[in-house]
Amino acid sequence: MADLLNRSPNRLLGRLRGRLPRILTRYTAGSVIAGVVSEVTLLTAYGTGLLGPGQASAAGWASGAVVNYVLNRWWVWRRRGVPKPVREVLAYWLTALAGLGISTWATEAAGRFAAHLAEGPRLAVVGAVFLGVYGLLFVAKFVLFHYFIFADKSRSEAGSGAGAGADRRSRHQVPSTTRE
Repeated sequence: MADLLNRSPNRLLGRLRGRLPRILTRYTAGSVIAGVVSEVTLLTAYGTGLLGPGQASAAGWASGAVVNYVLNRWWVWRRRGVPKPVREVLAYWLTALAGLGISTWATEAAGRFAAHLAEGPRLAVVGAVFLGVYGLLFVAKFVLFHYFIFADKSRSEAGSGAGAGADRRSRHQVPSTTRE
């Protein structure tokens, strides 16, 4: 037990320097880039009067989703080659469409709520709601992307199989049996 307690801080530090924090950092940066593209598209389309709040939200979300997909696939999760149609492409775009639905609903509601405001505050309310929805979906999308859509099945299966767990246990047990 004491050995486990002594190793816990090292294990935590190892995880902080491991693969997941690097992926989360790249995912965050990619999400910020896609968020800026989405927000600029939304504010430009809505602010110039080209589109209403819901349509501008859809345009913003679509432009950000394309940027997000490219960055997530090739930069964050380092996927190369032909994407898997169902697990990767379809699942990603279904996630994006769910986000689009939530975003469109929320910005439409914000547009109705702020309809009585002057142009500047109305634009700020719609933009803030759009950005808030984007932020709320950030964590949920990361979990879906990391553990399902862009999951590296070969790494996770190799690291979670019964043989790997047995090897890990026996490696830690060898020193204790030699001390007896």
